[in-house]
Amino acid sequence: MKTALVLCLLLASCAQPGAKPKIRIAILSGAVGQLHIYMAKHLGFFEREGLDVHLEEMSSTGKTMEALVGGSVEIGASTYEQTVQVAAKDRGIKSFFVLFTSPNIVLTVAAGRPQINKVAHLKGRMVGVTSLGSASQNYLSLILIRNGMTLADVTPVAIGAAASAIAAVENAKVDAAMLTSLTFETLRGRRPEITVLFDARTAEGTTALFGVPHIPIVAVASSSRWLLQNPDIARRVVRALTRAGRWIQEHPAEEVAANMPESFRPPGSDAPLKALRLALPAYSVDGRMPPDGPAAVLAYLKVAVDPSLNVDLSKTYTNEYLEGKP
Repeated sequence: MKTALVLCLLLASCAQPGAKPKIRIAILSGAVGQLHIYMAKHLGFFEREGLDVHLEEMSSTGKTMEALVGGSVEIGASTYEQTVQVAAKDRGIKSFFVLFTSPNIVLTVAAGRPQINKVAHLKGRMVGVTSLGSASQNYLSLILIRNGMTLADVTPVAIGAAASAIAAVENAKVDAAMLTSLTFETLRGRRPEITVLFDARTAEGTTALFGVPHIPIVAVASSSRWLLQNPDIARRVVRALTRAGRWIQEHPAEEVAANMPESFRPPGSDAPLKALRLALPAYSVDGRMPPDGPAAVLAYLKVAVDPSLNVDLSKTYTNEYLEGKP
C-alpha cells in the first residue's frame, strides 16, 4: 500500500511540470481598450503559448488594481496612470505591455439641455463619470482646466458605464457625462441630436488633451516580483497579446466586431462597429511604451490630480518582455 502511495505521489510530481501554468488576468468588463486580451483568449493565442488563462471581470479599473495589489490575480489590465499612482506609494507594480493609446472618451451633454453647448456652460452643473476618483473623472478635470475651470466648478456624479450611464444621460440625471466611445455610439444611435463638448477619441483629440498624439492609457501590469520570478510566462503572455494586436489590425473591422464578446455588442446596434473603427489606430501592435508616454501621463496627473505627485517613471514600466526589445 505504501509503495503504491509513493508511486502515485511520484507520478503526480512528475506530471506537474508539464501542466499549463494557470494565469488569472483581471480585466474591466466590456472595455474596448482591453480587446487584445479578449481576442487572445477567444482566438486561442494564450492556449498556443501553453497558458491556462482565466479572465476575472471587474466593475472598474480601481477594482482591477486592487486585485493585482492584493495578489488575487497575477496580471491586471488597467490604466497606466494607476500604475504610476501606485508606484508613487511603493507598491511594486509595473506595466509590461501597452494595449491602447487613446483616452477613448467623449464629453457629451444630457438630453434636454440645449443651453449647454460649450465646456464653460458646465459651471455649477452635475457631470457624470464612471466612478468618483476614476480615470474618467481625471480626464474631466483636465478638460475643465484646459478651458479655464477646475473640477471644483462642477459636481462629479458616479453613473457607472454602459446601460446605467446611458440612462443617466437620457433621463437627465446629470447635465453632461464622460462616456466611453462604445457607450457614446450606443447613445447616439438612439439620440442622434446629442451634443458633444469634447471628443478625445482621435489623435487630434488626444493631442488637444495631453499634448501628444499617443499616450499609454491601458496597459497590462503585474508586480515587479512576479515578473522577475516568471519571465518566461510573461514573454508568453506578451507573444499572445502581440498576435492578438496584429490580428485586430490585419482583419476588417467587421470581422473584428463579429468576434468581440457579447458584452461589447448591444443587440441590433451598429455602435460596436463605429466605436471599433475609431479605436483601431489606438490599438498597440507590439505593446511598446511610447517614448514620451510616461512623462506625458505624469505631467497630466500633476495638472489634473496631484501637483505633488513624484515617482521614478523607470519603475512603472518595462519593455523587457517584448519581442525584439528596445
